[in-house]
Amino acid sequence: MKRFNACILAAIFSLLAVVHVGAQSAETIWLTANTTAYKTNETVIVTVNAASATPIQGFTFQIRYDPACLKPVNASSLVPGMNGLGLPQLTGLVDGSYASTTPQTVNGVLAEVRFTALKGCQTNLTLESAALAIRTAEGFAAPLPSVLVGERNVSLFVDSEAGVAQAAPETGSVLSLEPPVVERNYAGWIIGIVVLLLFGGIGFGAYKFLRVGG
Repeated sequence: MKRFNACILAAIFSLLAVVHVGAQSAETIWLTANTTAYKTNETVIVTVNAASATPIQGFTFQIRYDPACLKPVNASSLVPGMNGLGLPQLTGLVDGSYASTTPQTVNGVLAEVRFTALKGCQTNLTLESAALAIRTAEGFAAPLPSVLVGERNVSLFVDSEAGVAQAAPETGSVLSLEPPVVERNYAGWIIGIVVLLLFGGIGFGAYKFLRVGG
């Protein structure tokens, strides 16, 4: 009986060891923040992190944000050889991509992403998607399969009290994440005013004509 119990315990410990090794060696990406409380105008910083047993040659991430509370500024990566690839940005979603000509081992911070706090609010940053990239034998870029996305959300509190923005990073590959500028359609307003004045003038003239005729 004791021998049977010992065998069972040995099997359980072996299984736990395999699970632990698997959890440690799995490629994972997650989102974190050292500080979650800020003042208006201060620089909000979150980090995109990864652990990969396979050397990578690039990574991408998309972070959802509330444009009424936060304005994206830039991302910076200290991973050697990683260079930022500028992409068109959408309001409410930052899109960052980095690539390297040589394989790089990653186990920690991939990139720091900076926002400006616009006003007092409670909001979330959500890691919508993220991927690690490798180069295939044919020389093409391809996403590394079976990458787990861990922690996706960071909750933030921004006080309405005014603070001071942090200086831009001076090291690493800096990638601009400025949202698109919404151009005001002044031509449409001008055309609308002209049409209004034209029809208003015609109506007033008709009214005067009918009144005189009467």
